[in-house]
Amino acid sequence: MVLNARTVTLVFALCNLSLAEVPQYFSSFYHQSYQSRKCGENVLNFFRGLSQSGNDISALTMVTIENKGFSVFGMVNAEKARAAPGSRKNTEERNWYHHIFAIDAVGTVYDFDYLSEPSPRPFSFYVEDMFLNELECTQPISGEFCAGRAEKLDSYELSFYRAKEILSGSESPYWKGSLKEALRKFSGRLKSSKY
Repeated sequence: MVLNARTVTLVFALCNLSLAEVPQYFSSFYHQSYQSRKCGENVLNFFRGLSQSGNDISALTMVTIENKGFSVFGMVNAEKARAAPGSRKNTEERNWYHHIFAIDAVGTVYDFDYLSEPSPRPFSFYVEDMFLNELECTQPISGEFCAGRAEKLDSYELSFYRAKEILSGSESPYWKGSLKEALRKFSGRLKSSKY
């Protein structure tokens, strides 16, 4: 077989055909099956649901994020987390011991705790909006925790696990590194040129 641009495009489209259904399923799951404070279970159930519906989940990855530094008592500081049930706000700053979200092969993030509506976003945009978009500070302001952009880029560690492997019980990530390294590796560039 001779490969040309049309053949490569067709093969790519066939391999990623199931990715077209991911946003629709995510939207439905976001509203109907979300469990507060259970980010890992939400992602695993999302993968299971897609798989049980006959979708190929080989293009999906589970990502964990942890604070390996000392800011915010070692907690992950999120800036635009889904507000708690009954809150008057749409989003709020939250601090977690860890956080888990899904990402597909083209770099779209699916996070059940991000914003107040299902909002798949490109990896670099999501990271900037959810974690990095805060003023640099050395002390908490108005009683809120503050880690700062530079601290988060260096201290937050991400681990990437393939969906099929994690559902079959594998606990070995295929990639692990700092948030700064992840942005360079998986986004091609950082929003700010200073890194």
